[in-house]
Amino acid sequence: MREESVSRRYAAALFNQAKAAGTLKETSADLAYVAKALVENPAMARMIGHPLATVERKKTVLSAAFSGAVSPASLAFLNLLADKRRTDLLAGAKQEFDELLRAHNNIVSATATTAVPLTAAQLAALEKALEARTGKDIELTTSVDPSLMGGILVRIGDTVLDGTVKGKLDRLREQLLTKK
Repeated sequence: MREESVSRRYAAALFNQAKAAGTLKETSADLAYVAKALVENPAMARMIGHPLATVERKKTVLSAAFSGAVSPASLAFLNLLADKRRTDLLAGAKQEFDELLRAHNNIVSATATTAVPLTAAQLAALEKALEARTGKDIELTTSVDPSLMGGILVRIGDTVLDGTVKGKLDRLREQLLTKK
């Protein structure tokens, strides 16, 4: 089974437990705290991810590092990952949990790429238009790519909305080449 689908299963179980307990926000914050701690302490991350480290050792380290800093339910989740020898899935489980939380809160992530930076008014108008189109709240990130020449390229999940000059020129070129 692919690690992505295993991460999704662990995240879904944690999400359902947190939803039932009414602790979605706290659990999300706990996972973010753990992920940040592991990034800031690569030695600990290597140790809990090492396949030869014993389950007891991993659980001791997790308990010492996170007991009192995260909820007992979140610590139990970390211990479950250690028991199942799946601590390597922690980052993936956090990412999947965040996606489930966004979906639960009717939020979708979108990226907008433009040739020049957008003004605050343009950003607000874009968010409003995307929210009207999707019926969801938009979590928008932007980037600048001068090669687009103008217009905007928006990605929402698997959907791509290409309104760039470069995209239009590429489509025009394809149309002209197929008419030969």
